[in-house]
Amino acid sequence: MTDTILTALLGGLLAIAGALAAAWYQLRIARRTRMHAVIAEQKVKTNAEAYEYLKEIERSLVQRSDEETLLLMRDRDAWLSANRLFLPKSFAEKWAALRLTVEWMVSELPAGPRHDDHIHDLRMKALRLTKDAFRAIYRDMGIEEHATPV
Repeated sequence: MTDTILTALLGGLLAIAGALAAAWYQLRIARRTRMHAVIAEQKVKTNAEAYEYLKEIERSLVQRSDEETLLLMRDRDAWLSANRLFLPKSFAEKWAALRLTVEWMVSELPAGPRHDDHIHDLRMKALRLTKDAFRAIYRDMGIEEHATPV
């Protein structure tokens, strides 16, 4: 009789432990799924903002002065730092190269006066870097038809 009671108690305790383990595991999976969903939402938002900012810079390279373009990029530095984790890996490199190119367009060249041909070449390089950054965003979002060079 005592054996039966102990076996029943042990079975009940094991059932409770199994239920707790299953609940803990489901909670862990739910948290991980929620975390991935939040990260995905933030990536979409950040990539959309990056696209918008790149469009502004692209327009500025064509329509505004080089100094205004550099100021526009400097205004976005805090945003880039805050969102770097959610951007494609190559985006920050493209952004840094683009900013450096625009800085060269604005600064005095150590080799002598600024030549229009040299500035034009730098502007074309900046526009190519902008297109490369767009492709990085497209690849990150899985929009492959825009990610290939045209």
